[in-house]
Amino acid sequence: MNNYIKLNEDRWNNVKNAYTEPLTHEELEEARKHPISVALTVGKKVPTEWFEKAKGKKILGLACGGGQQGPVFAVKGYDVTIMDFSKSQLERDEMVAKREGLKIKTIQGDMTKPFPFEDETFDIIFNPVSNVYIEDLENMYKEATRVLKKGGLLMVGFMNPWIYMYDADIVWDKPDEELLLKFALPFNSKELEAEGKITINPEYGYEFSHTLESQIRGQLKNGLAMIDFYESCDKRNRLSRYGNDYIATLCVKLSY
Repeated sequence: MNNYIKLNEDRWNNVKNAYTEPLTHEELEEARKHPISVALTVGKKVPTEWFEKAKGKKILGLACGGGQQGPVFAVKGYDVTIMDFSKSQLERDEMVAKREGLKIKTIQGDMTKPFPFEDETFDIIFNPVSNVYIEDLENMYKEATRVLKKGGLLMVGFMNPWIYMYDADIVWDKPDEELLLKFALPFNSKELEAEGKITINPEYGYEFSHTLESQIRGQLKNGLAMIDFYESCDKRNRLSRYGNDYIATLCVKLSY
């Protein structure tokens, strides 16, 4: 599948799950009453002190559509732009913004291509787990750094690569079967499909585990400094008994 991005885009345009359900009016009203509470990963909220480190409130929600985090940022006084490759996900942000009288800018864009923003535009980039759907992280981290202001913050959630060593069907849907190592890392579903080792289910699309080097060094080598991170766990799957399956990082763009 050469155009795997298109298949993944179609998947997010059509799938219905917890990440495609926009916040209700009641949920947003609750969010107004409390300190900011948003998630980069499953199982843990982002520490509020991460946002307190920001020098401004101009935020890019990168691959962050769905009508969930964007509206929360908006009610907390942020100048919000959401960029996502899924038109239907962006429409959910637009729907909530219209319903609640909020201002949220939406941009349909692809993280594997140049971002449609000027240099040093944003104080914060907020990127929940999503780079699992792109094969190469080089452009994403280079462009994220470019559009951040000096001293700006990059918040990223991503999958702990070790979970991709196991068959996802057994992990999620076959609790009585033995968990066995199956795939070498880094997991690349496009290559495995070409080799005839797996069949891609359009409901889930193409996924890529990435190495910790590409995830972490990918940020550091572009002029970012990591100042915090945490792990979290999705207790809905069997692997959570053995370790944390998500990582979130906080980096700051250096002044040089």
